[in-house]
Amino acid sequence: MRMTPAQMAVHLICGLKLPPFVRTSDSIDERMNEGRARLVKITGKDFGYDLQAWHDDLKVTRANGCGYTYGRNIALPKIMKGALGSREWQAAATRLTHDSKQSPGSEFQTDALPGPRT
Repeated sequence: MRMTPAQMAVHLICGLKLPPFVRTSDSIDERMNEGRARLVKITGKDFGYDLQAWHDDLKVTRANGCGYTYGRNIALPKIMKGALGSREWQAAATRLTHDSKQSPGSEFQTDALPGPRT
């Protein structure tokens, strides 16, 4: 199964692991942070961990052919609804948001993101 860059980023920001052929962290915080960094790299925008804002932007702009596959008529994809309904995801989003506010000089290093292993 091949995943587009946007599909991988959405899976990660939702705290999910990628398929076995792609190295993925065991830490939900690291997965979410990597997903956010990938989305920032794809779009040039940063909506933090606001999944609705990411979806709203990606479904309209389709971010330069990044492979965002969720339709324009979908209010919020199931994958994102699942994340928002997860206490583990909510706690991680709170931690990550708090940590990023504590470190004003820390920026994502998106050019060093791991890609799929073949």
